[in-house]
Amino acid sequence: MHFSDGRLNGVEHYVDGVKSGSCEYWYRNGQKKAEGSFAGGAFTGDWVWWRDNGELLQKGAFVDGEQHGFWQRWHDTGALMDEGFWVHGKRSGEWKHYDKQGNLRKSQKHPDRA
Repeated sequence: MHFSDGRLNGVEHYVDGVKSGSCEYWYRNGQKKAEGSFAGGAFTGDWVWWRDNGELLQKGAFVDGEQHGFWQRWHDTGALMDEGFWVHGKRSGEWKHYDKQGNLRKSQKHPDRA
């Protein structure tokens, strides 16, 4: 995949016309945007996203296209925004939310899911 100016936008792999395997994506400025994997066209395994300035945006894992496992997101200040667990696409257990300075703003309890 390429931007209109010919620079690389992304690298994806396909099996029988369906996204499968590792992939990477970039912003127009050349900074990496995301990396992870697909299986049968669905997000799978660990994924990481960055802002166009190179700072982390979010990271976490997928199972069968659903968020599953520990996730974190960051504010544009670089401070942690929130963190917690997903179980089959639903928030589970305690989630912590932080302000743009990195101070704990609130802790929120979600139903524990198996």
